[in-house]
Parts: sequence; structure tokens; C-alpha cells
Amino acid sequence: MRRALLSAFLIVGLAVAASATSDLVVLSGWAEIPSAYRHPGPVSGQFTTGPVNGVTPPYQGQPIPGFSGMIPSKRRGRFIALPDNGFGAQGNSADFVIGFYEVTPSFKTKGDGTTQRGPVKVHGFTPFSDPLGLLDSTYITDGPVYGRRTYYAASSILVDPRITTGRLLTGADFDVESIARMDDGTFWVGEEFGPYLLHFDAEGRLLSRPVRHPYLRAPQNPQNTVSAPSNLPSSRGFEAMTRNGSGSKLYVTTEASITSEPDKRKLVVFEFDTAQERYTGRTWTYAKDSSDFITGDVNNASNVFVTGDMTHLGGTRYMMIERDDFQGPPTIANPPRQKKLYLFDLGVIDHATGLLKKRLIVDLLDIADPKDIGGPLVAIPADRFNFPLQSVESLTPIDEHTLLVGLDNNYPGGNGRVPGTPDGTEIITLRSQVPLRQLRVEPCDGDDRGKGEHERFDDQRGHWAHERCR
Repeated sequence: MRRALLSAFLIVGLAVAASATSDLVVLSGWAEIPSAYRHPGPVSGQFTTGPVNGVTPPYQGQPIPGFSGMIPSKRRGRFIALPDNGFGAQGNSADFVIGFYEVTPSFKTKGDGTTQRGPVKVHGFTPFSDPLGLLDSTYITDGPVYGRRTYYAASSILVDPRITTGRLLTGADFDVESIARMDDGTFWVGEEFGPYLLHFDAEGRLLSRPVRHPYLRAPQNPQNTVSAPSNLPSSRGFEAMTRNGSGSKLYVTTEASITSEPDKRKLVVFEFDTAQERYTGRTWTYAKDSSDFITGDVNNASNVFVTGDMTHLGGTRYMMIERDDFQGPPTIANPPRQKKLYLFDLGVIDHATGLLKKRLIVDLLDIADPKDIGGPLVAIPADRFNFPLQSVESLTPIDEHTLLVGLDNNYPGGNGRVPGTPDGTEIITLRSQVPLRQLRVEPCDGDDRGKGEHERFDDQRGHWAHERCR
């Protein structure tokens, strides 16, 4: 009898050991909005070409091209979810209405032997609009779409009356990529055609004129001239933006380096005062990983890695998505290499380089999945999960231990999960073994829960100090 009990204990112990993981974070949930979803609205995709991945435009209504930003809603379990400009360019997205959805994912939280995802309920859509008539051709070339007779000068297709009468904003007006909600219920949105910062009320109405950056200008900016051309690559504007804890500041950075920067890893993080609606002049330098091993360049003369989103964890600690544009399973000729979440602290700077120090928290191409939530994925072990999708662009904490990561699926172009089939809008959750607020860029004694000290910059006192781990 004792031998039988001992055998049983050994079996249980081995099972527990096998299910345990040394990874800092593990997959805890998986959900998806199907790519075929259409929301009621104007016919869209009339200026795109196809078929792409078996899909032929135009579309009866508005597809969801994934989410470039997701933040928790005021309603428990719901999220504010921001698509970008629709179809990827200013010249093909005039019939795509920009704004935000409110959604509730019902995450799959345990394995069932399949790759089935949990469903996502779409509660509604709030369009962005300009009822005060704040926009003109100094912000948008040819002026906002709602003021045009036809979508484009060279087109005979009339602007949908819903856009005209509602003064709705479209993907030819702004390429919205990042979102932060203020305590008063208003939203700040970062976009890429200016790049501008946009301030909307809770109903999506533009409250003030777009805030221009002091020197950044995208190719779509109408203020470009021959003597003062754009200094950002196209579609490389304010992809990553978040607020601080109090909401007094926004922190925003570009997707890629400015054209004059020789080291293409380097990005500038800008501080923005939300009360005064202006940039403060304070900046930090963040460096993406080098992609020389892919490009064959030296000294980072080019960089194919970009930022996807940024979020606040606590204090001066933030997290950044770094990604590449590759997609698909690891067995293809050019698989994705960079889908990673990095922790950084505005107070922790490398003295020698002047760069913000950063720490890898998780590689999204190799996530621990002890519950086998993902099921049988191509070339991925049963206890691992991958997120091999092109534009990973949403990141937010949702509780003390959990991060949400979401996809911009570039509908219908993204096909990273099943080649030749459009990706849906996948959303995953990752659970940290350590409370997110306790994560350190430089863990004391190699442990986020240690009792040592590490050096950080005291923002209020203006000098370096030692911080004791808690």
C-alpha cells in the first residue's frame, strides 16, 4: 500500500514538474475576430486592388483591418480597440471610416487539442468626426474627405452621404495608430500622416486642431516643401504612444528613425504635456535591436525592425513592441524573426551610450503554453505558442499580472497564421509570474523580487540615485 502511494506521489510530482515553466510569462488566453467580419457603414475598399489571399474588394460595409491600439474600457472585460486607416495608404482609404470599436474577447484559456480561438463580441463603433470644422488643407492635402464631392479628384465615385453629413473622418484624412484615454473620458490619438496628435471627446468628436510636431514631418504632410522636405519614411509615424499614470504626460515615438539618423536602431521618445497640449522638449533615445544579420548592413545603416506599440506599467516603467514585417510559420524561406516585448524605464539610461536600457520580457515567437491553449501549430512544440503575424501593434496591461497583445491584420494582406488565408484579428493574453509593477529593467540580484539595489535616474531631483527593490 505504501509503495503504491509513493508511486502515486512520484507520478503527481513528475506531472507538476513537467507543467512548470521557468518562463517569466506564459500564454493565458487566445481569441479572434474572424477576417470576414463586416461592420455596417459605407461601401469600402473601392480604391484597392484584388484579389488578395482569395478576397476581392470592394466590401459591403467596413471590415476590421485589425487593431493598432487596444486599451481597457470603463466597462469591465471590454476594450477600446483602434483600427488604423484601413487599407494602408492615403490614396486608397478614403472610403474607410476611422474610429474605435468596443469589444469583449471571450478568451480560450485551456487546450482542447485544436487551434480554435475564443470568440470576440463587437458591441459597437464610434467614428471620429470633425463637427467644429477644425480641419483644412494645411493639415490634410486637398482637405478632409467629408468636404469633397468625390473621394479623390481623379475618381468619379461620390463620397458617401453618411461621411459628408456626419463630417466623419476617413483613412485618407489620418492614419491613426495609437490611443490613450484620459481621466476625463477624452482620447489622445497618435497618427502617421502628420504625424499629429489628435484630441477627441468620448463620442469621437475632434476637440482641437491637430497638434503638429516641432520638426517631424511625414511624406503626406501638406507643409512639406522642396527646401524643407519630409524627414520620416512613409507610414513610420506615431505607432507607439501611451500616457503616464496621472495622465499629465504622453510618451510617443516613431515607428522608425528619421531619415537623417545614421544609426537606424535609434528612436526618440518625446514627452507631451496633455494640459498645455504641447511637447515639453524632454526626450530620450530608445534603440531597437540590430537587424544587420538580416540586411547584411554594418553599423545599423538600415533597420527592418519597427515599433508596434508602447504601454505604461507603473512609475517610469514602460513596455515596447519591436517587430518586423515578416510573417508565417518558422518553416518558410523568410520566417519572422522579431516579435518581442521589451521593458524600459525612463529613469534607467546607459551612461556610456546615452540610450535607455531595456530588458526582453518575452519573445512572441516562442511563448510558454503549459496549458496547450494554442493546440497543434506548425513546427511548434505542444508546450509552446507563437504569434508569427506581421503587424503586432496592440499592447496593454489588463490586471496586475496580465498583458494583452493584439494584431493589426492588414486585411486582407496579413496571412501569417495560414499562408494564403487572411488573418483574423487575433488577441492573446500573457500572464506574468511577477506582478507587472515589480518588473525591473535591471532586476536586483537577477530577481524582480530581490532585496538589493540598482541605479536609476531620480526624475524629480534630477540626479542618479539608488533604488531599493521591493
